[in-house]
Amino acid sequence: MGEKIAMGFHATVDYELEWDAEKFINLVSDHQIKANELNADIQPDSERNMLRIALVHMKEGSGAEFTPETNELCVNFAKHFVYRQTLGGTALRAALAIGRLGYGTELSICCFNRLVRQGIPFNVHYFSNIGQGREEIYPHVVLTYPSGARIKANDIDFVTPRENRILFSNDEEAKAMAVSQEFLPRMRDAKVFLLGCFSEVLDFHVLKQRMAETRELLNKRNPDTLLVMEDGCYIQKSFRNYVHKELMKCKPDILSMNEDELQEYVGKRFDILDADLVLDALEQCQTRIGVPLLVVHSSKWALAYGTDAGKVKQALETGICVSSMHFCYGNACDREELRRVSAMDVKREGEAFCKKIKELAGTRVCAVLTKDLSGVRNPTVVGLGDCFAAGLVLGLTELVLDL
Repeated sequence: MGEKIAMGFHATVDYELEWDAEKFINLVSDHQIKANELNADIQPDSERNMLRIALVHMKEGSGAEFTPETNELCVNFAKHFVYRQTLGGTALRAALAIGRLGYGTELSICCFNRLVRQGIPFNVHYFSNIGQGREEIYPHVVLTYPSGARIKANDIDFVTPRENRILFSNDEEAKAMAVSQEFLPRMRDAKVFLLGCFSEVLDFHVLKQRMAETRELLNKRNPDTLLVMEDGCYIQKSFRNYVHKELMKCKPDILSMNEDELQEYVGKRFDILDADLVLDALEQCQTRIGVPLLVVHSSKWALAYGTDAGKVKQALETGICVSSMHFCYGNACDREELRRVSAMDVKREGEAFCKKIKELAGTRVCAVLTKDLSGVRNPTVVGLGDCFAAGLVLGLTELVLDL
């Protein structure tokens, strides 16, 4: 106990697939998938449909999360590729990132098995919300694709516009998202509590119970503890608004999301370098949700929108550095890699955007440029939002490295 950062509750075992264009294209060919089948609202109830979903998102360069009908579908899909087992979920991955930089965390988790038990380091002080857990693994299968990959199979022919990832999982523990009031003593000294989203909960009755339990826990936190919520793309779309509404009763200080989640919230896709369109989306989002400060992180910039947004500039910059470190080095990193990343040039592509949105919104916005990562050959794409959140909360606690 006594750590300055506490977090909960999402924790997973990830199967990170090694990108293999030939294997992927062969699967598409074997399943005889045609271009006119790449449409919206595909149900992930078969391997063929999982591939169709992947193709739709790869064509537009977007990321997404889906729940196939069974865990077996996820496991069997992964078997087509070489993969490595890692630990994920917003809370767990953020705690691991902070731990690699030498800081401890208090972590409340909904998933616990032998892989989690073996993979958590000494400075992540975990509490299992499900006791001894279970030994069955419910993998989150991560299909990461690079920018510039040509996908040519049957009559399909396109090039991916950017790198991103698609997640498939049918995780009983994540769908239950257990919360425990016994974690309260462990979060008493926290300056910041990072709360992951509830996007994998599919049963409304379960979600309603978890909202009550989460409110009960967080409303007992130290009055000085900042509450940061990391949003997500909800499988049950209507649940997202319900979660926002219920958790606003905990008076969160910050809600953080990525550019895909912002666009999904306002119901349209737009150019993230168009300051007018982004500002309109920010205004809609903050007005509807009612959170004091909205943080959005993208591939070209990160920003805060709300009253006195400039007060979190250092936290935004730390979030960018930690997520960039993850992009460059994956889990093989520590303070030295963070220093290297912090010295990298920024991505100039977003300069005009940052200047224009500042002119439009004044002190209500603080926008900073991301790092130029164009030279990274084998990036790690999964978990970038989790690592941004890790850097954000690290910056908010002022436990910032001398970079």
